[in-house]
Amino acid sequence: MLTVMASLIWGTSFPGTKAGLDYAGNDVFFLWLRFAVAVAVTLPVVLYLGKMSLSIFKHPLIWLIGGSNAAGFIMQYVGLTITTASKTALLVDINVVGVAILSYFIFKERLGKMQTAGIVCGTIGVFFLTLNKDLVFDQDQLLGDVMVYLAGWSWAFFIVFNKKMLARYNGVEISSAAIATCAIWLTLPAMYLGVSGADLAVETTGWAFVLYLGLFCTSVATLLWALGLEGVSATASATIMLVEVLTALAISIFWLHETMSTAAAFGSLLVLSAIYLVAGTGSGEKEPVKSA
Repeated sequence: MLTVMASLIWGTSFPGTKAGLDYAGNDVFFLWLRFAVAVAVTLPVVLYLGKMSLSIFKHPLIWLIGGSNAAGFIMQYVGLTITTASKTALLVDINVVGVAILSYFIFKERLGKMQTAGIVCGTIGVFFLTLNKDLVFDQDQLLGDVMVYLAGWSWAFFIVFNKKMLARYNGVEISSAAIATCAIWLTLPAMYLGVSGADLAVETTGWAFVLYLGLFCTSVATLLWALGLEGVSATASATIMLVEVLTALAISIFWLHETMSTAAAFGSLLVLSAIYLVAGTGSGEKEPVKSA
């Protein structure tokens, strides 16, 4: 139940970010503000409850996790200024394909027939997602599509690194430290923006989005997911992931009034099928901490 709640909240982050960026002068600074809020909420809570030891920050891998998380978010935020929230949710969450491929080479995990079919299905789906009604690449959104797709691959590495950390630390520790290290990495481009004269203005409505994305979509959702990890099978995880994507699609279509070409809609069905096939036919081990 906790993981379902987390996925529902994460599903709102894609259209929420898309809408919030309209009220911010700079997308990366807007992202940094989100994580500044998340750190201010998360660390005091987990440290007070004794759920985290600061010694985790001595592990080099947690900084690599934070770096891959930061890179993924930067590409997603910049990409969202070019493409739609609905396609972003699909192209980001297809990272399960990347996780399966990376796990095959890094952990020597066997790819079953269903997972292989999912990888092929997802690859074809990504291609169709980038087509317009004339069945050619949508030049207005193609760069954004590519950026958010690469963001998904960055999070594939993020998830694989998390798998390695789960051998020594629990999900709450990893998720909290990942939020903190990500915020620190994001401070570097934020400082550069500050000295370069970039537009760092955020309208009042934009601050409301910052608080929502930082408090609920980053801090609360991530901790709910980490607390609910125990006993989550691969099939259940795949179903939960579909809840996240479908939530993002529904809000993007009905609130942001986004539309898709017939080809892109077909691609979205292939991507959703791929997510279920790849994640739902895994080994059934405890899922790693994720991000959205």
